[in-house]
Amino acid sequence: MLLQVFYFILSIVGLYFGAEISLEASERVGKSWRLSPLLIGMFIVGFGTSLPEFFVSQLACFRGVPSMAIGNIIGSNIANIFLILGISSIFYSLGLEGKEISKQFYFHLILVFLMGGMLLIGDVSLLTTAVMSIFMAVYFYLNLSSESSREDEDFHVSKIDYLKILIGFSLLYGSGELLVYSGSFIGRFWGVSEFAISAIFVAFGTSFPELVTALVASFKKKDAEIIIGNVIGSNIFNGAFVLGSIGFYDFKLESNFKWEMMALLIVSLTFLVFNKVQIRISKKVSLLFLSVYAVFVYVWLT
Repeated sequence: MLLQVFYFILSIVGLYFGAEISLEASERVGKSWRLSPLLIGMFIVGFGTSLPEFFVSQLACFRGVPSMAIGNIIGSNIANIFLILGISSIFYSLGLEGKEISKQFYFHLILVFLMGGMLLIGDVSLLTTAVMSIFMAVYFYLNLSSESSREDEDFHVSKIDYLKILIGFSLLYGSGELLVYSGSFIGRFWGVSEFAISAIFVAFGTSFPELVTALVASFKKKDAEIIIGNVIGSNIFNGAFVLGSIGFYDFKLESNFKWEMMALLIVSLTFLVFNKVQIRISKKVSLLFLSVYAVFVYVWLT
């Protein structure tokens, strides 16, 4: 048991340094590609911090427990929104204004509808893979084509920055896996059910890189768009890329996750409203987000 506690602490340390290393390098590489802070967070940081969800979901389906993969995806998206933004906005009020960020909220809303439809059907198959692949293709095309017209000043990046991103993402992935392993063991030791382990420990563990990355950005007062982009980008990669990738296993669902999807739908619409009337995610909103996450954890445990 003491060894598992050591692994748990070690994984948190690894996640911190992984986020620390990759955040600065990602910003530099993104600027050299002339990406906005929002798209740096979405494409570079968001994709890197979603790798744990991808590998964990693939492994779960390969081992014949697809319900854990779906729980991981849904649970991670819930944690990204309500836990990560909730904690981050306690330290750093996050603004949601701007035309570019509004477009990303529409993408997130469309994704929630697509995911809800797939889960309502109750069958994850090649159709899921096809639909999500089309969504990802359109998502990439519309975002990157709009960036091609940016006229920012040239920003040179070294090969060391690419190496730092690789090292940082490797630390995030490895530490996330170690956190899932040790956290699951500790959960079983204290008599927590397998479902709760999947919905809480695995989902939280694979979302922990996003949390650490967002906290590091908050403490350093980085552009808020990097934090928002990280969360929205990670949710889109989880819902489209990760969910689409497991369609090859062709399995039936045991639950439609209606309450989780309803919460994601409501918060997606709320983001759009906040964007239009220029309301920031302040401490009061963060406490509401954290309360919603606490309710889900309670439900999953019981």
